Amino acid sequence: MRASKNKRDLAVDWLPSHTCFAHLIDFSVHGNLQSSLERIEATDHVAELCMLMHRDIDDFLWCKKVGKTEGLTVRKIVDSLTNRIGTKMDLRAAETLWSIATYAAFEVMTLYLRRRQLFDKVSSGRALLPSLMSIHPNTAKVMAGMFKDGRLGRLTFESRQIGSTAWFTSNAPANVYARAIIHSVELNQGLESVESQQKGWESFDRQYRITTRMLPFPKYIHGIEAVPVPISPECVLDYWRKGKEIVLEEMPDFHERAEWKNYRERRYAHGAKRGSIRHAIFKDILIALRTIAGANKCASRES
Repeated sequence: MRASKNKRDLAVDWLPSHTCFAHLIDFSVHGNLQSSLERIEATDHVAELCMLMHRDIDDFLWCKKVGKTEGLTVRKIVDSLTNRIGTKMDLRAAETLWSIATYAAFEVMTLYLRRRQLFDKVSSGRALLPSLMSIHPNTAKVMAGMFKDGRLGRLTFESRQIGSTAWFTSNAPANVYARAIIHSVELNQGLESVESQQKGWESFDRQYRITTRMLPFPKYIHGIEAVPVPISPECVLDYWRKGKEIVLEEMPDFHERAEWKNYRERRYAHGAKRGSIRHAIFKDILIALRTIAGANKCASRES
């Protein structure tokens, strides 16, 4: 939001002091499947894997730490190549990028076959496995073994969601809202105060001669720190209750959105009233949260 009284006044930008739920709904729509929900981001498998990739690599290729400068060097080389590919369709850059990927995947295969102890220490803490396909007839068998033995993701943030379509791919509205609630809890914990955020814009404002103002926190931010991260079967209700606060405060008429059209057309015992529709939606969001948290898997193991 930008406002200015006259030409002499500095333009005023009003920015949210938190990550807004509507943006997280957009972020939580995955892939290019048909859906009543729309998103403005890329909608292919590259986009789907982006978050998993960054969780795997950021500490090593983005964060400048003592002894890890080689990671920054590698990333800059790869970024330069991908930029040439994206802007100039540079064939030589594509060939070089392929060669680097092949070299790295070969060495990961070598870890698996000859340095298994190191491979095991690394693989379960990663969500992606650099693999090597080749014309050699034994490669497919070796790669299948690597994938099985790698136990990908077992020690990661998303260990309970491995293989979960509700978390990774399903764009059923209840699943999308459940994912958005989980992201909202994660991203809105540990926020700096509004005053601190305001202060952080001072240098930018001076440079570009504008005035930035932070909007106050929504009410649901209070108590959000108490919701455990990551989600687990034991805290599903914490996410559901906080999720209802988030949705009702930021999107009070959410049930009128296009993605809930089928819920409005249902037959309810006392008619399709606002409360009945909302109750049905929140009930399915609870089921989605339970599925994503792995509660259903726990129940099946116990039985």
